[in-house]
Amino acid sequence: MNSPVSLTQRTTVETHAVNAPKVAVVMTVHNGFPYLPEAMGSIFNQSYSDYEFIVVNDGSSDETASYLDSLDDPRLQVVHQPRGGQNRAAHRAILAATAQYVARMDCDDVADSGRLAKQVAFLDANPEVGLLGSQITRRGETGSGLQSRFPTKHDAIVADLIHNRHSMCNPATMFRRQLYLDTGGYWEHNIAEDWDMFLRIGERSKLANLDEALLSYRFHTTSINGRRTIEAQLFNEYAACLSKRRIAGQPEISINEFLASHRSRRFPTSITFRLDCYSLAQYRKAVAEIHSGKKILGSLRAAYSIVCSPPRALRRMKMALFGG
Repeated sequence: MNSPVSLTQRTTVETHAVNAPKVAVVMTVHNGFPYLPEAMGSIFNQSYSDYEFIVVNDGSSDETASYLDSLDDPRLQVVHQPRGGQNRAAHRAILAATAQYVARMDCDDVADSGRLAKQVAFLDANPEVGLLGSQITRRGETGSGLQSRFPTKHDAIVADLIHNRHSMCNPATMFRRQLYLDTGGYWEHNIAEDWDMFLRIGERSKLANLDEALLSYRFHTTSINGRRTIEAQLFNEYAACLSKRRIAGQPEISINEFLASHRSRRFPTSITFRLDCYSLAQYRKAVAEIHSGKKILGSLRAAYSIVCSPPRALRRMKMALFGG
């Protein structure tokens, strides 16, 4: 069994093998059943075929390993490793890739059959864009709907990220592999690594979203909790803080220094901050329930999320009506 690759193992030398594919689809999976076959099938069924598919089994204890080993497709590379976290697993796959572009994919989502073709065409036509996302549809256990309204232009995307508002979805992104390596890749913290990476790439190139839903993103009622939401929001704020310091020419600070700062002290202790995080967690659970055959419970929970944080609800309503 292979050992995990350290995130400090980075390179700035771009090397592409002769006849390398254009795209590397990177998926990490930890106990991916029962959703893994559908997710992988949506990649194998892409209209675009010039890709390598690198899947890192991150210490799964379910049927994942045996399923992956049963697959026979020349584009597929499977790496088995002990549990190391999503950021390390994804970084390992990106280091192993030979392609120019990297498309992220989660093990429980479903990609539109034209996703890769449309994102490759956009990046080829817009060399100033380093990372490209798309709109998504929210998905539960039994259905999907409620399309995102992420902003499509660089300045609006970055402004939302800096203000801790979702404007990109990691498993819907495609980016230039060399730019990822040049900006340092994912950070060591196994949370909000995509938020930090988006901002780092956005400091060197343009970010963009296609105004079309190319991914069905699954929400799970059992995986969403308030404590994890608070932690994620704090690390999103930390990533934004680091970005502002880099742009201002200031040295980076540690997460402990950030948490000790005057600005961050109000976040973990503030009632409004905690209510805002709780509202977000309740909203995500509501989406999962609505699309899992529990519409009444989901609707009641959605109303409760509005009560918990009216400002967040108003922002969500504004995006739904007018877009980002």
